[in-house]
Amino acid sequence: MIGRLNVGVELVIIGLLLALYGAMQLQALLLFAVVISVMVACLLPFGRSLQLAVFLVPCLAVFAGTTLLPISLATVIYLVIFGRYLTLQLLHTTYYVPGVIVTIVFIVYEFHHALMLPTLISTQSFRWMLMFLFISFLLFDKKKYITFSQLRLAFFIGLLVSTVYGGLALMFAGDGSVARHAIARFSGGAGDPNNFGLMCLLLVFFYLPNVPRKKISIQTLIIVIALLFIGSLTVSRTYFLVAFGSIGLYMVFYFRASLGELFYRFLIFFTLSLFVLCVLFYIGMLDNLDLGILKRFSGDNLSEMTGARSDILAIYFDTYFMQPAYWLFFGAGINGYFTYYNDIFMANSLFPDRVGPHNTFVEMFVSFGILGAWLIFLYIYLAFSAEKIRQRVKKIDWIAYIPLIIFFLYSLSLQNLGKYSSYLLLLMVVYRVYEEE
Repeated sequence: MIGRLNVGVELVIIGLLLALYGAMQLQALLLFAVVISVMVACLLPFGRSLQLAVFLVPCLAVFAGTTLLPISLATVIYLVIFGRYLTLQLLHTTYYVPGVIVTIVFIVYEFHHALMLPTLISTQSFRWMLMFLFISFLLFDKKKYITFSQLRLAFFIGLLVSTVYGGLALMFAGDGSVARHAIARFSGGAGDPNNFGLMCLLLVFFYLPNVPRKKISIQTLIIVIALLFIGSLTVSRTYFLVAFGSIGLYMVFYFRASLGELFYRFLIFFTLSLFVLCVLFYIGMLDNLDLGILKRFSGDNLSEMTGARSDILAIYFDTYFMQPAYWLFFGAGINGYFTYYNDIFMANSLFPDRVGPHNTFVEMFVSFGILGAWLIFLYIYLAFSAEKIRQRVKKIDWIAYIPLIIFFLYSLSLQNLGKYSSYLLLLMVVYRVYEEE
């Protein structure tokens, strides 16, 4: 039954509505998309609901900040999907027990923050708990509801819709107040250029073979080149650094049995690139070419090169290690740094406005402490263990772990622990590593 499941017309309709919303900014169009999504979650096979959940990930910012509800409309859709799972699947399946135990411990751990530090808890914390529980059920459920290729296609369509939405929004609803000297950065419907770039890069390696020397089709190459180009529109330092590094690592693993061929291909690529640069320089195009990414790499110091992330990192860690032992071991709770730590920053005039850590690992320690950080790493390890048992895979090539490496590298410039989209991306990464080629 899983093999017969394809991307349905419902995703096409929802995508068109979101694209129209980007151009017209009529909330009725967005509300119609939400109604169709809720109907999909309630009426169609559960595998289609999972496709919808993944499809929406690149478009989540589209549903936020409306006047229709005080919470994101996407949260409503995900809660309906979770309700469908609890109603029809929970009592009719089995689970990987160690993963379920760690999930329960983590939920209790966060409830402990709500009891001990009630002033640091918001409705976002409880929404996070529900979505964390839902995705954990999917990770540790021994039943397979959908294949990875079907999820990948839905994710790809969602990214295309996000790209179209972002382009139309800029064309028809763009803000002309942006300064001329500012570097334009594209984020589609994801809301953040770095998150959008992460999704583009993950999709690149979701499509490339995770087995060395396996033939890459022309169709796959076209998709990969298109995704790399779309990701470059983010003008993100992280994107270009991780993209070059991950592609180089992929080539090493892909040609690992023939390093001579790898060197030969690299030499050809380097020679052609040098020739193109020389031609552009000779005809004068480089003099008139305004590359935003080169400006973003041209800082005079570490603070400018990292977009002040190095300053934020230093202040967060200095403040973290100055806290009493309780805060070091247990943290301030999910999103608690926006209140507890920022109150300290504001009182000491360290930042003019409230600011997040912009680093998932820093976020992990300030939110959950040393004990919570250990739980998170254990949770990720058990997620991969559960999928390995479910797929009954005996051997995995190192090339298959590149999406996980990308996910961790991007964590150095994102604060994603409190966003359920990150856990859906982790779900996709886990599925990809153990996909049967």
